[in-house]
Amino acid sequence: MNPIYRRSLRICLLTTLLSACSHAPRQVPVTVSAELDPDEKLGVDDVFEVRVLAEPELTGAFRVSADGTVDYPLAGRLNVLGLRSGDVQEVITRKLRDGYLRNPQVSVMIKEWNSRKISVLGQVQKPGPVAYFPRMTIVDAIAAAGGFTGLAAKNSVTLRREFKGRIERSTFPVADISEGRHENVAVIPGDVVVVDERIF
Repeated sequence: MNPIYRRSLRICLLTTLLSACSHAPRQVPVTVSAELDPDEKLGVDDVFEVRVLAEPELTGAFRVSADGTVDYPLAGRLNVLGLRSGDVQEVITRKLRDGYLRNPQVSVMIKEWNSRKISVLGQVQKPGPVAYFPRMTIVDAIAAAGGFTGLAAKNSVTLRREFKGRIERSTFPVADISEGRHENVAVIPGDVVVVDERIF
């Protein structure tokens, strides 16, 4: 082969590869933790668990009502809307210390972020918004939407996410994830999961 022609061919191939890479779809930052940062604020319908050391009657799960409050034993009605879990812990500790317990050991953990949603669309049994919970994955989101339909392309599930002002997309093989052949993928509030229809 002519050396000049061979060199031109190599340059052409390199240019084509670089062009293909530059137009490749950007990947969703799947390394983002599924668990929300601890400074996230409580919203209506969120559920948190309170544990008080050696006080089982003061331990339990509490759902934020429509007016942003919860009724807590001994402390009465508490306004928790917009508070962080650490803030709720401080409020309950202060209330219990005020005439009830000498040194209450209180911990608060968010159980359900119902004020935050994941949208699951396409070939699932119950398309629409589903409630987010800590460490939620793409498999969990589809299960919360009732699972796949018979027409679902289980290994062609698109995750759309707004990241730094841009909408990014990536497609994942959820059937392979479910069977342990692919790493699971974290989802976060605001994500949109779309299950494609299977091509026959």
